[in-house]
Amino acid sequence: MQRQVVKFGYNFLLIFLPLLVLFSITEYKARRLPNTYARKKANFERIHDSVEVLILGSSHALKGIDPDYFSLRGFNFSNSSQTLFYDTRLCLKYLNEMPRLKIVIVELNYISFQFELSGSPEGWRDYFYYHYFGIRYPALDLFTPAGLTYSALYTKGLLKDLFLGIVNDRKEFGDVQANGWEKTHAPDDSLTISDKTGLERVRLHNAIISPANQVRTEQYLGEMIRKLIPRSVRVLFVSAPVYKTYAKFLNPSTERQNRAIIDRLCSKYGVAYYDFTRDTGYARGDFYDNDHLNAKGAEKFSRRLDKIIIASP
Repeated sequence: MQRQVVKFGYNFLLIFLPLLVLFSITEYKARRLPNTYARKKANFERIHDSVEVLILGSSHALKGIDPDYFSLRGFNFSNSSQTLFYDTRLCLKYLNEMPRLKIVIVELNYISFQFELSGSPEGWRDYFYYHYFGIRYPALDLFTPAGLTYSALYTKGLLKDLFLGIVNDRKEFGDVQANGWEKTHAPDDSLTISDKTGLERVRLHNAIISPANQVRTEQYLGEMIRKLIPRSVRVLFVSAPVYKTYAKFLNPSTERQNRAIIDRLCSKYGVAYYDFTRDTGYARGDFYDNDHLNAKGAEKFSRRLDKIIIASP
């Protein structure tokens, strides 16, 4: 009997030890991947005590607002599909570590008030905020592979490339600069910006939003603003430019609902709102796709923001 137990243990180790070693190596490498969350955390924590302007928002801000063109030192803490829950939690998490903070810019777009990651096709992003910032969305289930390991955050294809040492950081995670802004260029394909792809984009957004999220998202903003007011920090709402191939298909009812919430918050807390959604000062060549600026457009937009709300408040 003892001999059988020893034999079983030996066979078990023979089968599972290599798998354990493989998993350990992959997990170690996954934890060191420079994704946008890891980069932003590291870059922000190097300069947080000197940040005067904090930018929050989704990919529209991530690609469209470059703090290098500001008169004050800024950091872009926005990210792809970042929701108002994470915007406000990131700001509040680091608030005591930003003694020079003067302005918080919150980028608001078509889906901001009605979108949460949880339950959406991009719900996997919730786990990145949990692992890298310790911020947990209330409904997030931690007893899942993604909640327990870093390896489960990535696709099998990327993990394979990671194990082989052939991951292209910039290609996989974008060209994120030290100030948090992601540099993008004009599209190579002329069809990227068109009525067809613009309509498809709006339909995608309409499919992932729900009016049921509006109360919570408004509360998130209100909570953050109430904690910034005693510190004499100005909060500004900004909607970035989108191209006409996207703007023309937006649902007027959703836009009215968004504006009602914005007006209510502005009135209650004395916040200013700057809406550049349909600004005609931006041409096709300023865009990366139907609703995101490229590097050229970002420079133009960032300089304008500085002139209007930072250099001359």
